Amino acid sequence: MGENGLRKRDFLKAAMLGTIGGPVFAQDQDLFGIKVPKALMQFIPAKPLSIATTVEKIIRLEADADRKGLAESPLQRRKGERVFATETSIYQLVLPRLVALIDRSELVDLGLADEAGSLLAELHATQHELPEALLNLSITISLPQPEGRFAHSHLSMAQGVPLPELVKPSEERSETDTNAPLSKSKDFLSLKDEYRRLFHSAAVRSEYRDSTDWHREMMQKSKPRYQSVSDNTGVPWYFIAVCHALESSFNFRAHLHNGDFPLTARTRQVPAGRPTKWLPPSDWESSARDALRLLGFADQKDWSLERTLYRLEAYNGFGYRRYGVASPYLWSFSNHYERGKYIADRKWSATAKSQQCGAAVMLKLLADAGEIDWPE
Repeated sequence: MGENGLRKRDFLKAAMLGTIGGPVFAQDQDLFGIKVPKALMQFIPAKPLSIATTVEKIIRLEADADRKGLAESPLQRRKGERVFATETSIYQLVLPRLVALIDRSELVDLGLADEAGSLLAELHATQHELPEALLNLSITISLPQPEGRFAHSHLSMAQGVPLPELVKPSEERSETDTNAPLSKSKDFLSLKDEYRRLFHSAAVRSEYRDSTDWHREMMQKSKPRYQSVSDNTGVPWYFIAVCHALESSFNFRAHLHNGDFPLTARTRQVPAGRPTKWLPPSDWESSARDALRLLGFADQKDWSLERTLYRLEAYNGFGYRRYGVASPYLWSFSNHYERGKYIADRKWSATAKSQQCGAAVMLKLLADAGEIDWPE
């Protein structure tokens, strides 16, 4: 039996009932351990087919890593399993496996690491929403001097503007009642008490405990890399960690700016053309430093709990508040969030549900583990 009680053959039966018009394959394919004739492949709907082929690629990479004798990663989950995933479960099921593959191979087999990184970037794109701050930030065209094979025209964002500080604070205060409705304000002082209240009352939903445990382990294991970026930018390592989770799905083979892959080329999506220079031109740490400086997070002084949560929400956008929904960017996987999400082209869906763990939830996991001592 597969996940959710479905047998492997049920997948193929369900696929046969779907729409016709899938891609044409030149040869038979392995799906969930079953050899599927190429003539049948065209009848399988695109989405379940994409999920199945992604799982098969991961299994192949895991087998390659084992065959090459690469050391195991403590981040590994479900290695070698042919999980029956759906659109709403694929991200959580395979995220740890791809991150673990990169962890196993990055220092010894860049080819394998980049194969895993490419798959992870594709997976990330299914969940990522363009932060509101990037939509609103003034963008100017600049034409740098050619720099070898990386030379091209690019969009560069206005420098030195700390994005989450664009909203001017007021003296308005929010309620501290744990059942108080969400404020519709965008002012820091009016949201300060609310952030504290929600953070201290946040609890991980039982169905996500395994996933949140993995997120905490990933951040703790990668702390030295985050700390090296922190030492250069003044941004706390744990803030970098949660940004890495949400903006690139913990992909150390992609840019922190937006999850663009590969690191050997500048970013393509907003903010495009970044970094303008980084050495070597495949180094995650120097690219991450560029992202934090570009987005105005570097050299900030106030990293209290409330200001940290405000920076994160202001960066992603306050739009959830108009629907009375706690932002999943902060609270997904917790008792404060159930459903409601911006999907393609910033369209609102009351039924869509975030598959990413929220930043505030990750920060609380680290704080509970003794990793964060919040400044006053």
